[in-house]
Amino acid sequence: MISDPAMSEVYLRKIKFINQFAGWLRELPLGIPRDRPVVLKPNLVYPIGWNSGVVSDVRLVRMLIVYLKELGVRSITMAEGPGLGVDPAEAFAQSGFAALGREMGVPLIDLNQARRYSAKWYDGELQLPEIFRDAYYINLPKLKTHLNTLVTLGLKNQKGLLAHADKKRFHRNGLHRPVAELLSVIRPDLTILDGFLALEGDGPLAGGKKVRLGTIVVGTDPVAVDSIGCRLMGMTPLEVEHLKLAASMGLGSLEPEVIGDRLDECTRKFKRPEMEMLKILGLHNQRTPLACSMCGGAAREGLVSAVKNPGKWARNLLPVLWQMVFGRINFVYGEEASIPQASKKVIAVGNCTRHLKDDPGVIWVEGCPPSPEMLVEAFAQLYKR
Repeated sequence: MISDPAMSEVYLRKIKFINQFAGWLRELPLGIPRDRPVVLKPNLVYPIGWNSGVVSDVRLVRMLIVYLKELGVRSITMAEGPGLGVDPAEAFAQSGFAALGREMGVPLIDLNQARRYSAKWYDGELQLPEIFRDAYYINLPKLKTHLNTLVTLGLKNQKGLLAHADKKRFHRNGLHRPVAELLSVIRPDLTILDGFLALEGDGPLAGGKKVRLGTIVVGTDPVAVDSIGCRLMGMTPLEVEHLKLAASMGLGSLEPEVIGDRLDECTRKFKRPEMEMLKILGLHNQRTPLACSMCGGAAREGLVSAVKNPGKWARNLLPVLWQMVFGRINFVYGEEASIPQASKKVIAVGNCTRHLKDDPGVIWVEGCPPSPEMLVEAFAQLYKR
């Protein structure tokens, strides 16, 4: 059920130490039912540690599970569908959530393998996880910037509910409208936005910079929670197209009442992502609005992998690094990608750039997304041209 935007309230707390979250949580009038199964949806999009700011903080989720058990909730499940091309077992292990599940006796489900039901949607149908259908759903997003959507908060975190085919469809449809429309077919009962360790700059993956913001936002209106998340980063929610769309659809409020700490005392101006062109020395990443962050992540990880294994790649890698410092290498990715003018060294990344593969100046790397190892091979090919 959609709440009345005029009645939206969010709770805001600035904490110095993460364990202060447990006491504050017990003070909130949340009304979590004891007789329904509870499903927690963290953000575990990538195989990286919880202290990176990229994925959910395992300490916060542990405290939430303890609280739910104290309430008498008998059925608790964690569920996430990591990003395209990611090994879920690796993402769950490196984030610490696999160990948390074992410690707390709480199942951790890979939504990429989940049973699904069909839901009518503006673009046909979506296949949504059956486990959420009758559950009390708690969304646990991270406070992060995003190369494609400026920010990634609660609404964007719901993308992890989708099957692979629908994730790809979201990108083909431009992300913002699909993300807003998703809220009309599946809506969290509660959103807990984790801004204790946040991410600024070229998020949502390891290209961003960790920020110790020390804030938590809680509310039942996911649009309202996200609007406060934007303001905590020194941005306005009207800058984020999917939030503006969701509010215009009556799915939530961009101007909620804030209860708790003063918003202006919690805010920090975050560095914004380079949403069109990311430059690292002579390595230029050019993406279209339809690009997937996982392809950009693969390109970055490919370079890091090559640097970490110099014995294997040194003969081919050193000329490439020289070219990065004193020349220019172009990565392009996303549907409708084009070759930059006067480009001599171009790597087209992912299946969306298939239309460029026959250009004589292009090295095309297929995959959705390609593996970092395939990108390392593409680096090596540059030296031979």
